Amino acid sequence: MSDFINDNRLDFVGFQETKKENFERAFLKAINPHFSWHWLPALGTAGGVLVGVRDSRLEVIGWQANKFNVSMVVRNTSDNFVWKLVVVYGSAYEEGKQEFIDELGTIFDNWDGPVMIGGDFNIVRF
Repeated sequence: MSDFINDNRLDFVGFQETKKENFERAFLKAINPHFSWHWLPALGTAGGVLVGVRDSRLEVIGWQANKFNVSMVVRNTSDNFVWKLVVVYGSAYEEGKQEFIDELGTIFDNWDGPVMIGGDFNIVRF
């Protein structure tokens, strides 16, 4: 993981279905010591999201962990451009689909700037 981040010069990463409730600081530093990390704990053995951003390139202004996503408002340190990064992990079960969709709508509440959203939506249209 660490080599992939460095080899590809990534400024942010998002991992879904981590299946972890917590992350030790040493583990996160081993992935990349130059990243700020935030996560959404897994519920038992399902779900979990881990998001990291490179400190020298992106300043985290604020972040929020919801039931199905981690969202961050970030500022590019080179040009002060502010945007929102969202990493989602949708419900793998039918009973959580509508709640997931409703939560997606809240990402845009009180926000009119650009948003980059990605992850595993666990939704099939047909």
